[in-house]
Amino acid sequence: MRDEIAALDDDVLDFNFWPSFADLMLALVLILILVLFSYLIVISVGTVNLTHVKNNQMEMVQGIANAYGVNLLETNPNQFVISTGIIIQNEPVLQKISFTDNILFPPDETILSKTGIKTLTIVGKLLKERLPVIQEIQIQGHADTDKSRLYPSNLDLAALRAIEVFKFLQNEIGIDPSEHLMSATSFGEFKPVQRSDENLSYNYSQLTKDNSTKSLKDKNRRIELLLFYKIS
Repeated sequence: MRDEIAALDDDVLDFNFWPSFADLMLALVLILILVLFSYLIVISVGTVNLTHVKNNQMEMVQGIANAYGVNLLETNPNQFVISTGIIIQNEPVLQKISFTDNILFPPDETILSKTGIKTLTIVGKLLKERLPVIQEIQIQGHADTDKSRLYPSNLDLAALRAIEVFKFLQNEIGIDPSEHLMSATSFGEFKPVQRSDENLSYNYSQLTKDNSTKSLKDKNRRIELLLFYKIS
């Protein structure tokens, strides 16, 4: 009986509960391979999706250029000037279409001009065709630092212009905000074209400098249409 117990104890002692160093390293290598493979798949899918976004952005740019019968002029990387007063900036999932105020509205007015109606009809129809790949539409109104003669502030002026564009896209183009998220907002004179989102120290002195010439003020009076594209 004692011999049997002793043999059992020997078997227990001989059992190696912990895996060998080689087995442990092999398991770690397999885990790393799986993680790397998953990462490469995610990167690949993201690249494909961003390529799809870029193609849709360029179709929009080319469509506007074709409507005006002009060739594309790329002034900066991914920035295009189409006709007088339209600038398009493409970013990974964002497309910003900027209209100077004189192409959409008469000075200090909030009712679209004939040129403005024509311009928004062209852009609006192209936008409507791409609604399935667009997640959100933002309409932003901007002004320079000159005070409005007709409205309490430039914030009011820019807001009413943004709302006018919103209503045109809704009522004349047929974009339903209940189905396709769309908003209108105003920055007044407080976000000139030279102010970046990364500049956390921006102040009144810089605002004055960014509106110090007629050319700068002309650029700051604008409506921006921000298109956020889906990547899934």
